[in-house]
Amino acid sequence: MSCHKILTYFIISFKGREYDKDGNLRPWWKNSSVEAFKRQTQCMVEQYGNYSINKEPLNGRHTLGENIADNGGLKAAYKAYVSWIKKNGEEATLPALGMTNHQLFFVGFAQVWCAVRTPESSHEGVITDPHSPSRFRVIGTISNSKEFSKHFGCKADAPMNPKHKCELW
Repeated sequence: MSCHKILTYFIISFKGREYDKDGNLRPWWKNSSVEAFKRQTQCMVEQYGNYSINKEPLNGRHTLGENIADNGGLKAAYKAYVSWIKKNGEEATLPALGMTNHQLFFVGFAQVWCAVRTPESSHEGVITDPHSPSRFRVIGTISNSKEFSKHFGCKADAPMNPKHKCELW
């Protein structure tokens, strides 16, 4: 399955589960599956709801669909990277950085979200944007990654390696 199809699946699974494969509005999940999914996603609702920017709490329910996509997308991309290494072999590390290629994978993910916003823009984003603010797209997603913690040697129960990680897929 391609990365695009996987990401589409993550998004459809949350917001589009009422639509069948042909795009028709028709609930096709069993009630027990819907309830299990809601229980499982509650972890992310609470996790992201505990973040705040400029002392303004985020709404973990409002950003849930995108948080699911971010977490699932990172997991799928890392699995694809590991699969690529198995097929092609490890690449040489970049000199002078002192980081492994696995560490650079996560740095690359995080770097995509580097941004600076004014307090006013941040406030507007918290209220209207279905995405978490950039820094929490990184912090939330990476702190849920067992692979990140392993490759960076994060101590157990450290802020970036919580004991309880939110995992949906």
